[in-house]
Amino acid sequence: MDSAQALLRQVAKDAKVFNTLSAATAAAAQETGKCWAVLPLTKDSMAEVHATLQEGSGTLGVVMVATTGPVSQMEVLRAMEYSGVFVAASEMTKGGPALTGASSFATGPSLVLLATSEAIKGDENWTPFTYDPRREDTGSDAFVSDSERVRSEIKGFLSRQNLLTLIAKKSLPAPAVEGDEAGELAQGLTEASKTVTILYSSDTGHAEECAKAVARQCRNGGFASSAVRIGTMDSFDVGALAAEPLVVFAVATAGKGEFCGNGRGFFSKLSSRSDLDLKDMKYCIFGLGDSHYWGKGTEDSRINFAKPARELDDLLESRGAGRMMPTGFGDDQDVDQYHTGFGEWKSQLYSRLGVEGAAAGGGGDDGPVKSDEQIKVETRQLRGSMKDSFDDITTGQIPFQDTKLVKAHGSYQQDDRDLREERQKMGVENAFSFMIRIRLPGGYCTADQWLAMDDICGRFANGTLKITTRQTWQVHGVLKRDVKATMQAMNKACMDTVAACGDVCRNVLCGSRPDVCSKELHNEILEWTYSIHDHCLPRSGAYHEIFLMQGDEMAEKTQIMGSTPVEEEPLYGLTYLPRKYKVAVAIPPSNDVDLFAHCCGFIAIIEYGKLIGFNVTVGGGLGFTHNNQKTHPRLADVIGFCKPSDAGGLGFTHNNQKTHPRLADVIGFCKPSDAKYVCECVMTVSRDFGDRTGRKHARIKYTVEDYGPEWFKEQVEDRLGFKLQPAKPYRFEHRGDLHGWVKRSDGLWNCGLLIPIGRVKENSRICLQKIAQELKGQGAFRMTCNQSVVLEDIPEAKKALVQKLLDEYKVMHSKETTVSGLRRNMVACVALPTCPLAFAEAERYLPTLVERLEAVTERCGISQEDITIRMTGCPNSCGRPSMAEIGFVGKAPGTYNMYLGADFIGQRLNTLYAESVNEDQIIKILTPIFGRYSKEREKGEKFGDFLVRTKVVKPMLNGRDWWTLPDV
Repeated sequence: MDSAQALLRQVAKDAKVFNTLSAATAAAAQETGKCWAVLPLTKDSMAEVHATLQEGSGTLGVVMVATTGPVSQMEVLRAMEYSGVFVAASEMTKGGPALTGASSFATGPSLVLLATSEAIKGDENWTPFTYDPRREDTGSDAFVSDSERVRSEIKGFLSRQNLLTLIAKKSLPAPAVEGDEAGELAQGLTEASKTVTILYSSDTGHAEECAKAVARQCRNGGFASSAVRIGTMDSFDVGALAAEPLVVFAVATAGKGEFCGNGRGFFSKLSSRSDLDLKDMKYCIFGLGDSHYWGKGTEDSRINFAKPARELDDLLESRGAGRMMPTGFGDDQDVDQYHTGFGEWKSQLYSRLGVEGAAAGGGGDDGPVKSDEQIKVETRQLRGSMKDSFDDITTGQIPFQDTKLVKAHGSYQQDDRDLREERQKMGVENAFSFMIRIRLPGGYCTADQWLAMDDICGRFANGTLKITTRQTWQVHGVLKRDVKATMQAMNKACMDTVAACGDVCRNVLCGSRPDVCSKELHNEILEWTYSIHDHCLPRSGAYHEIFLMQGDEMAEKTQIMGSTPVEEEPLYGLTYLPRKYKVAVAIPPSNDVDLFAHCCGFIAIIEYGKLIGFNVTVGGGLGFTHNNQKTHPRLADVIGFCKPSDAGGLGFTHNNQKTHPRLADVIGFCKPSDAKYVCECVMTVSRDFGDRTGRKHARIKYTVEDYGPEWFKEQVEDRLGFKLQPAKPYRFEHRGDLHGWVKRSDGLWNCGLLIPIGRVKENSRICLQKIAQELKGQGAFRMTCNQSVVLEDIPEAKKALVQKLLDEYKVMHSKETTVSGLRRNMVACVALPTCPLAFAEAERYLPTLVERLEAVTERCGISQEDITIRMTGCPNSCGRPSMAEIGFVGKAPGTYNMYLGADFIGQRLNTLYAESVNEDQIIKILTPIFGRYSKEREKGEKFGDFLVRTKVVKPMLNGRDWWTLPDV
């Protein structure tokens, strides 16, 4: 501080220097020369400086001194947004020129950041610069960097749309006079200066879509493109609100009536600015929420419904802003969610803005938001514009409709939600990337394919592999420019991502435990799994055209007329399926695939060591919506038996009682040779009778629930042309993975590993890469539905070496190394930071919670008891929590609904036990229950069965009873 003051007095000998901003401000009001405040660079001091700079005192100067690193220049840079402020950043020892320029700047305030050499030592991103508005008068750039390297956040800031408002706010010429060409031009400029600023706060993207829809309508309705500004609330400077003629807000609700992460800062800053006078600003607000999120008719739901929107409305009114029209609300409980309320509200808004007659789509724009059904029909068998959009390097994202279509090709567009706030403050787009999921029926791959995936995740993704509950890998963090290269690398290893996601038949699962039957029989069942899977694959060539074919190869698919042929999908038609179609093959006594959670399932019936056919199940699924009683989980029904050759849902929404989990029904038996045709017929019944008007009610489980298992069975048999045989007896005894070594009937060894939450990284990645190198050409890997791996086909000569690697890298593979029964049976979806649907953590948090619970089970003497515990960040249930003895579904950051009482073998759903609980509450609830289980359980009794027998919860036998409160 002393060095800065001395340097300042050296440059400006008569400078008046103060140690507080208030003293300098008071002096500046009386003096004609610069009055300086020299302050340490802190968050609080910068906030105070920003509030003062907005007043625009021409005789005020501020020097901010940074003595420790890292030094962020962003807050200092933001002072450029206040028109007519001199801003500079310099190293302390070289700060003379910056202070000289600041001292001579008489038309407005000056702000200089001086950093000590120690503070910026080794910081390659440090950028000395000056921003002098006087340079603009001579036609030069106001911003000049004293370094060839310009910090990336500064580049982003300089390109921000907010900065362009400095130009828009300059004085325009007088109105036009008839016959005066200059006046006519001025009148045109005046019309073009009609501006609207659209700000949104959104986690799941719904509020963002509303904001973009308003922006599209305005641009196509006569507003100049540059006059329609759109961004997150946190990316906008609160101090600039007073200069905005009209601001439109779209505000979503997070947690318990809280602002989403990209709106929190804006509201906090606005709340602290009691001095802000917004009398010249008009505003309107559309709020999104769920009127049943905290229970139908409850006081919590009433208070917290669209609470951020209502609080913002009150705050803006208190600051003097004028409400242009009443606040609108979108409710997730409406049939089409927020769209009902938004449709009514936007009609009024467009009328008042005079843009009601404009078409919503425009050149270079995504166009109006279309339904998934429209997109599927209009995009040439899943092609869309992806071939070009993935080559567009000007943005990290793809157009809206392509984000829907790319799912059918095994990928989701995501962004790092941990970085949203920071990037929005910088004025750059979100950190977009793509998750890519491999198609791997039965979870089987060779050692060479494992090595290929290890290389791919290191070259193109985030350096990890994620093993999913769909028995395959997915990679995260693939940048758009690398998506095609990633797909091509997978293709070289004889793998692809076709139908790994989307409204098609997804990756078909097959039991992975090597101890349930002979190796020969296991291979036979796996072959039938491949048969079912391949039979139901989409036939569109879009995947190969978009991601694999380049250059001359494309010419082979081009007809004389120059158009690419559009295949006729024999099973899917133009509209594909109403929703995803999930299929699994189970091998009793193991239910490791969670068969009853699937749209269609096949239970292998083995007699005297021979596969005679499959029992067929339909109608399972676990997804629902919080407090929407039309949604619920459902267990599948067994409808019959079929031959293998004829053979061929877990999501819900929080508070949407139209959605629910459901376990499948067994509808009959089929011969092995019938299996793929049965799978086809189940799928086409869903195609023709599934609900295409509402995606939350479109899964097969609702078709079975609405029409009944018998009706569904008749439809399947009608399409098959024969009757399914009655279901054969079967028995499931467990659904966990094998851990440790087992010798198969062919003399080769298998070893079951535990990969916590399925994330292959660090030691486990190195170990498995080394094992794959040793097993090239002979060994194999099989992913499990519990997010782990079985090493297969290990020769006796390699067994000791594999064991040595497992020990060296501490990869869990036995009862002793897997620590506890909870850890052996924990499953979690990815959730934050990449899943756009997550309300709470899952993968990153469950191991921490399990560690605390392990301490409790250790004290109770039950640490080695196998107990299934699962967690998902939202009720779409990718981690299948509704079938766990202890299940958690995220509701808000750090807050979960806790469900108890599913059975250990996957034939009973769990029951809601506690709503909206945090970690400490979870421990407090489960501690006495574990204690009772330790003392009162019967011999061999599993935890979930104990909870039901002792009436801790009532058994949840039917998904339609999902919303019934438990008897406790």
